Amino acid sequence: MFIISEYVACVLAVWVGMTLLFMAGVMFLALEAGCTIAERKLHDLTRMGVPWLGRWLAVGVREP
Repeated sequence: MFIISEYVACVLAVWVGMTLLFMAGVMFLALEAGCTIAERKLHDLTRMGVPWLGRWLAVGVREP
């Protein structure tokens, strides 16, 4: 009976360890994807700040 309970404890420990490793990997991938999206949005906002205003003014000018 001791061998069976030791086997179950080892299987449970391995299962918990693999689950934690899997969740750490998923969290890393989600964080990496979120940072990529945030970087792209920040780049678009900083790159388009001044030229967008210029284009908006240029479009707004109409000749009578």
